[in-house]
Amino acid sequence: MQKYTLPRLYKGKPVKHIPKGSSKLKEEAKQIWYVNYSFEGKQIRVKGDLNRIQDHKEKEFAANILLESIKQDLANGYNPNNELEWVAKTMKETTTLADAILQFKEYHSVHKSRKKTIATYISKLNALSKFYPKILLAEITTKKLQNFILSKIADNTYSQNSVKSAKRTCSAFFNFCVQAELIQSNPINGFDKKIRSSKETVEKHVPFSQADIKLVLEYLDNNDKYAAFFCRMIYFTCLRPGEIRGLTVANIDLVNKTITVPASVRKVTKETKEDVIEINESFMRFLKELNLETYSPNYFLTGSTINIVGEHKVGENTPYNKLMAALKILELDEKGYDLYSFKHTSNIFKYTSGWTLAEIMKANRHSSITMTEIYLRKLGQFVETQSKAIPLI
Repeated sequence: MQKYTLPRLYKGKPVKHIPKGSSKLKEEAKQIWYVNYSFEGKQIRVKGDLNRIQDHKEKEFAANILLESIKQDLANGYNPNNELEWVAKTMKETTTLADAILQFKEYHSVHKSRKKTIATYISKLNALSKFYPKILLAEITTKKLQNFILSKIADNTYSQNSVKSAKRTCSAFFNFCVQAELIQSNPINGFDKKIRSSKETVEKHVPFSQADIKLVLEYLDNNDKYAAFFCRMIYFTCLRPGEIRGLTVANIDLVNKTITVPASVRKVTKETKEDVIEINESFMRFLKELNLETYSPNYFLTGSTINIVGEHKVGENTPYNKLMAALKILELDEKGYDLYSFKHTSNIFKYTSGWTLAEIMKANRHSSITMTEIYLRKLGQFVETQSKAIPLI
């Protein structure tokens, strides 16, 4: 049984009087026009913006467009008694992949996700959108995702780590789309696990060898005292570069030997509680050399590449770029060393000097031993076994 009657255009009351200087069409255009139909026994009138139009020809053109659009919507399942359902259905059918990516980006911006995290997500998703330009979100299938990643493997863009990262990104993105009711299921589910890349992964955060870390710090001490301090602070505190950039003089308490890390500069943005970490005695002398008592409490601890302490926060990439410039001069820039290498090195050196996993976990402010073990993956490179005796059996 049909739910609705065929929509018809009504042009108001018949024109019976035409004033001098007017015409029948002009008078007809002054009437109240509307599209009328019955849905499930209920009369529906739709005027739209028709009656703002005074020109008859223009009004008739707009009315015919309105009439045809209503006919098409009804044929496609439109229910005037439940417009929200129709809007949701239409959104699902018309949202493009590019539109959904913008919504995903906006969601993470509103929820104050890390800029670096957002950039990583969007970079990979934009590559997918470029591979499938103008495609509807609903048209993305598991097969299409696999073809995209296979293309990146084929052109030697993706290493195996890149494949894993792309899958994680797609999983997060399409889960968002499911939650936003843009699609019904995540197409990354069922992804072929046999798809792998043979491209060698470029390692990052590689811990320094004893010789190399000594060479780097000697060079920085002589040529870039800012970078030397910043790198040592990562090594001695295991704070993240972004956290160090956000610290002010007021956060350093040399009397009680503590550093307060405000929630506003922490990586975990959901936490509202500040962290308080101990200043290791080995690092104390480097902090005392800064003469912090001579600066305003609001100055940033690493706010000046000249004086170290400064009024304004340095750029996000400033410490990284300064270290990489030094590594290039020392011809150590292709070993996988970066700022986080100081943190990885610190954890390995702690372990080999007798620190327990629990102590290292606390120093890193990790929530589990598993997270700490990630920083010890290269431990074998720093352990000598040749002179060790193997117990007899």
